[in-house]
Amino acid sequence: MKRQLLLYFVIGVFCVSIAAQKITKPTLTPTEPTEPQKSLIEEGIKLHDAKKYGEAIKKYQQVLQENPDCTLALYELSLTYFNNADYQNALETAFKGTRYKSKELSLFYGIIANVWDDKGKPEDAIKLYQDGIKMLKDEEGYENHVSSLYYNLGVTYTRQKKYPEAREVLKNAVEYNFGYASPNYLLAEVFYGTKYKVPALLAAARLISLELNSQRTNRSVTIFLDILKSAKKDEKTGNINIFLDFNAPKDEGDFAMYDLILGTLTTVKSEKDKNKSEEEVFAEAVDSLIAMLGEDKKLPKTFVGKNYIPFLVEMKKNGYSKIFAYLVLQQSGNKAAEKWLLDNRKKSLEFLDWAKSYRAAK
Repeated sequence: MKRQLLLYFVIGVFCVSIAAQKITKPTLTPTEPTEPQKSLIEEGIKLHDAKKYGEAIKKYQQVLQENPDCTLALYELSLTYFNNADYQNALETAFKGTRYKSKELSLFYGIIANVWDDKGKPEDAIKLYQDGIKMLKDEEGYENHVSSLYYNLGVTYTRQKKYPEAREVLKNAVEYNFGYASPNYLLAEVFYGTKYKVPALLAAARLISLELNSQRTNRSVTIFLDILKSAKKDEKTGNINIFLDFNAPKDEGDFAMYDLILGTLTTVKSEKDKNKSEEEVFAEAVDSLIAMLGEDKKLPKTFVGKNYIPFLVEMKKNGYSKIFAYLVLQQSGNKAAEKWLLDNRKKSLEFLDWAKSYRAAK
């Protein structure tokens, strides 16, 4: 009975400790680790990866004894506590980290939210992200942190299957940091799963331009190719069958016309196209789609119109649309596309550098 009461007491203290702490605006300045301290942190990370958490913690604590304002060591320490299921110390360390104006700031929020998620308190995690966003969104220099907070909030909403809420916060994440791959990927998935075909294709395109040779890239390529795939022909009549979804959402734009066109871009060929390779036809289809989207006067007021379409239009203007198309095919395993990219290596690398540095106009 005494042990049971003690357990209830420990649980109660833990819950009170969580509730008692609140995030505040970061005011402290972190101190970069010295080279020997960096070495200790790297040793700790290797020990962490080997699941030798106790030894890793000692390395980080050694750094913090010498340099208590080292946010890198604070973050790695809180992460190791978290992975070792020492949630109380993970929280205390992460909350300490949120007081610093550091590049690890959003990571500390993530640790705290993950603890609350693991403790069955997703609403507390949501409130944490919302409070962080409210506190930092108007602060100059915190754009990347705000983007990360919006993204993590989107992850939480997606897990709860709150897709309208997830779409909105993920769009905010993209707008705060257009070069951040993660929200573009998750937004492609959410758009795709909620019948936003063209927006899903555009979000997937942005991910592909930012990240190669990953599971997320493969999935984004699958989404892109599925939406742009050739319409099926009736074996008896030879007619092309196109199925329209009249219930498709329109808040990102009315894409009904594109539903009619998408399936024909890689299907309908004139006499002059009969000697072109499938890769060339696909590249021309991508180029034609970008041209049509860029000329659609109704889209600039929407999220995709303000963010994804200008990116693609600029890509086409700079002569990169063919490279992008071949990159999509190469990432799907097309060997002919891979050879073409190698033959045009200089221009391909130029495109990748441009895509990563591109920033949407405010």
